[in-house]
Amino acid sequence: MSHREEAKAFLREMHACTPKPLFHKMEEVDRGTGFVLAYLEQSGGVYAGDLAKELKVSTARIAALLNKLEEKGLVERSRSEKDGRRTVVKITSAGSAYTAEIREQILEKMELLIDKVGVEDLKEFLRICARITQALNG
Repeated sequence: MSHREEAKAFLREMHACTPKPLFHKMEEVDRGTGFVLAYLEQSGGVYAGDLAKELKVSTARIAALLNKLEEKGLVERSRSEKDGRRTVVKITSAGSAYTAEIREQILEKMELLIDKVGVEDLKEFLRICARITQALNG
């Protein structure tokens, strides 16, 4: 398996086993931004209220986040054609490019980590992370 394939596999595993209680102090906006952009990229478009439910935040909080993303040109909002009371959010081409750039940077860092630490030690780290997560989630 190439380093790139290993990096992707490790990222999937790390995401699944991250001991979230240990990292809860990460800035909410950064986590929300990444989640929203990735979610929109996969879904193609979604109601703003559904994003709030997925993030488990208030609609006011998601509106504030969407305002910031829209100001940066990463998302666009429009009224639903089916229900004019609802807002549909879609990722822009700039948002997709930004997401791809961030994903690439993360993969490059992961490849560097593979080079410096080694595949076996990273696998052991992930095994331990999974045990920690399981212990924390009870």
